[in-house]
Amino acid sequence: MKKKCLLTAFLVGCSMSMSFAHGMLQKTVTDYMLKAKGYDNFHVGTIEGYPTFDTMLAKLKASGVKKVMLMPFMFVAGDHVNNDIAGDWKKELGDNGYEVSVLMEGLGQNPDIQDIFIEHARFAAKHKMVDIMDKKKQYAAGKD
Repeated sequence: MKKKCLLTAFLVGCSMSMSFAHGMLQKTVTDYMLKAKGYDNFHVGTIEGYPTFDTMLAKLKASGVKKVMLMPFMFVAGDHVNNDIAGDWKKELGDNGYEVSVLMEGLGQNPDIQDIFIEHARFAAKHKMVDIMDKKKQYAAGKD
């Protein structure tokens, strides 16, 4: 049975150079992670970069959804959440006839995400840093 998830998640891009990375992340999130779990009713947009608000809005209109939850897909819920997501984007979606709610939390407030950071910090504290060029030389010399 397919799960229905009435949400729109947003990635925040910083510049044109970030757009490609965010587009790739969107593809990873949409095509693999969420859809593999049975979620098919979500849209991803960026505040600066691609996919744009208009791109996301067109997909949202085609979906027939009328209730939207805006979820910041960023570590800290700061200016972009307060001004862009909970401000401009919420208003624009409301003006387009959507019932809009906003999750005012960044990913860093999620205990599961916090656990991942702690796990990575512990790993980094236990293992020495390896220079990538030295590692490449080892591989080239047949050493692992």
